[in-house]
Amino acid sequence: MTQQNAADVIKARYKAWMEAIRNKDLDTVMDMYADDATYMPPGRKPIVGKAAVRQNWAAYLQRDSFVANYTPTIQVSQSGDMAFDIGHYEISMKKDGQPVTFVGKYVVVWRLIDGQWKAVVDIDNDNGPSA
Repeated sequence: MTQQNAADVIKARYKAWMEAIRNKDLDTVMDMYADDATYMPPGRKPIVGKAAVRQNWAAYLQRDSFVANYTPTIQVSQSGDMAFDIGHYEISMKKDGQPVTFVGKYVVVWRLIDGQWKAVVDIDNDNGPSA
């Protein structure tokens, strides 16, 4: 698989990931993560292991009108088995019945595991309030 083909496959995984979030499809969201994945949400300690990441995403998907949109920029390693994405996100939901939006940046490290790209490290960093 060429680096460009790998990047295209990962971008397709992102599309499925965002669709799964909109559909509140926890199993498909979790299919994106490796068993030993680490998720680092803004303002909280790292969440390690797929079971803990699943618990976190289950809570996210229970939020009213939760939608996430990520803009991936994929870089694939020369060896073709690792990739990283440095991008931007926008997350919207309702909090106390009112719409809120968070804008930030993220990094996802991907590893090719048994022929499928899986997120092994996922970190979000909110931009904070706009000036």
